[in-house]
Amino acid sequence: MVMVTIYSSGAHYGPLKPAAPLRYDMRNVTNPPRQLRGNMDGRSKKLRDHLMNDVDFVTLLQAIQTDILQEVEELQKQECGKEEDSVGMDKDVNATQEIQQGRAEPEQMDSLALDPKLNDKEHLVSDEDDIEDNISIGCSRENLDNENEPIVLVNCFCHLGRHRSASMAEELARLKWPPGINIEVVHRDIDKDRRKPGKQKRVAKSSRMLQNNEFDDD
Repeated sequence: MVMVTIYSSGAHYGPLKPAAPLRYDMRNVTNPPRQLRGNMDGRSKKLRDHLMNDVDFVTLLQAIQTDILQEVEELQKQECGKEEDSVGMDKDVNATQEIQQGRAEPEQMDSLALDPKLNDKEHLVSDEDDIEDNISIGCSRENLDNENEPIVLVNCFCHLGRHRSASMAEELARLKWPPGINIEVVHRDIDKDRRKPGKQKRVAKSSRMLQNNEFDDD
C-alpha cells in the first residue's frame, strides 16, 4: 500500500516545506474568470468543470498522474528489494540455526539418556512454546511493515493556492488509480486571504479518497 499526498499551495505564501519531490507550477494555466474566482475555489465543482475544458490543464493533469504512477512503481520496486534481502537474511539465519541444532542434538540425547528425571512431555511443551514465539514474531513484523507505509509527496502550486492548484489536486484525487494506492489531498493556503494581515489558517481540512474512488462534490 502506497500513500500519495497531494498538496496545493500558493507561491505568494512561500514554498512548501519540506519540498515535495514532485512539484508542478500551475501558473502557466489560464486563471478562471473573475466571476468564478470571486466566490469559488478548487473545491467547487463548477470551477473545476471550467478548468477541465482547458487543454493545458487536462494535459498537465495526465502528465502528473503518469509521474505519480512511475514514482509509486519505483517505491514498490525498492520495497520488494528490501523484502527479498530480508528473506535472504532469514534463510541464512535459519540455516545456521539448523546446523547448530544438528550439532547439539547428539549432546542433548546423551544428556536425556543420563538424566532419567526428564520426560518427553516436558520437551513437547517446550517445542510448542517455541512455535508460539515464532508466531508472535511474525505478527510483530507484519505490523511494523504497515507502519512503514511508503509515501509519495506531490505539490501543485499557483499564485495564491486557491483556484488552479487546488482544482488540480482535487481532480487528481478523482482519477482512477490502481489498487494499493491511497490518495490524500491537503490544501495549504486555500482559506487564506492576502488582504488580511496577521496569522491565518495554514492548512485546510484534508480530504481523503473514499474506497470507491468517489468524493462528495459541492
